Amino acid sequence: MKKLKVGTRGSKLATTQTKQALAIFKKYNPDVEVELVKIKTKGDHLATHNLQAIGGQGCFVRELEYQLRVGNIDFAIHSLKDIPTTIHDELILACVMKRHSPTDALIIKEVGYTLNSLPRNAVVGTSSLRRKAQLLHARPDFNIQPIRGNIDTRIRKMNEGQYDAIVLALAGLERLGLDQSVYHQELSPKIMLPAIGQGAIALECRKDNKEVLTMLKKMEHKETAIAVTAERAFLNSMDGSCTFPVGAYSLPKANTYELTGMIGSENGEIILKETMQGNDPVILGKAVAAKMIQQGAISLIEECKNDQKETFIH
Repeated sequence: MKKLKVGTRGSKLATTQTKQALAIFKKYNPDVEVELVKIKTKGDHLATHNLQAIGGQGCFVRELEYQLRVGNIDFAIHSLKDIPTTIHDELILACVMKRHSPTDALIIKEVGYTLNSLPRNAVVGTSSLRRKAQLLHARPDFNIQPIRGNIDTRIRKMNEGQYDAIVLALAGLERLGLDQSVYHQELSPKIMLPAIGQGAIALECRKDNKEVLTMLKKMEHKETAIAVTAERAFLNSMDGSCTFPVGAYSLPKANTYELTGMIGSENGEIILKETMQGNDPVILGKAVAAKMIQQGAISLIEECKNDQKETFIH
C-alpha cells in the first residue's frame, strides 16, 4: 500500500478540516495510506501578534509550503483564504474542494441581539481589516478591538466579558459542529463580503509530483474552483495580499458567474463595491478589479498601507 504524508496546521480547526478532507481523499484513493504531519506556522508561533505585522494570512502557509518543497510532506491541506494569490513556482494548487458556507458569523454574547440591535459602542473582536471596515460601515459606533487565537479561545474571551461580540467564518463553526450550539447571526454578503476563497479547502502539492497531483485532482469541485479563481484573480489584480480591507465573492448565475468585489477604508467610511458577470473567471476577476481601480481603489490601498506603517512604527 502506498503511503503519503499530508501536512496541516496543528490547530483544532485545521486538523478537523484536514481529517474531513482526508475522508473524501480515501473514497477516491482507497489503496493509499496517509500520515498526518502537524506543522507549526509563523502565524501559530506568533499567536498574539497583529496579523498584518507578521505578513497577513500568508504567515499560516509558508512553513507548510517549505516542508512541501523540501519533500518532508507529499501534499498540504489549507483553508484557501490563507493562501496568497501568488505561490512558489515549484508548487501547485492541485484541487479546491466543495465550498462550505462562504459567509461570516457575528457571534454575540447576549442571546437575542443582532448586528443592528447590539448596544451603542459595543465591543466587537476581529483582527481582520476587511471585517472591521464593513462592521464600521454598518455600525460606525462599534468599538472594534483586535482578537487572535483559535475559535475556542476567541469564544471564551467573549464569554469572559472582554467582547460583546466577535466575528468568525461560519465555515469554521460548521466544521467544528458549533453552528448549532453557539448563538450567532449569519452576515450575508450584502452586509459583509467574505474573504477571498473563504469556506473553501485547497490541496497543494509539488508540480513535478504527477502521481499525487492526479490523486488530488479527483477531488476538485469544478463550480467552487471557478468561483474562487475569479476571486483570487480580483485580489491578484489589486495587490495580491490581504493586508488591507478587501473582500470578494463569486457564485454561479444562470449559465455564467457573478463576482462582487469590495475594497474599503479601515474606518468603514468608504466602501467601494462592483458586481459583474462573465464566463472566464480570470478575465472576470481582472475586470472587476479594473472597475474598482477606476473608482479610486489604489489610493485607498496606499492610504491603508501608510496607516499601517505609522501604527507599526509607533
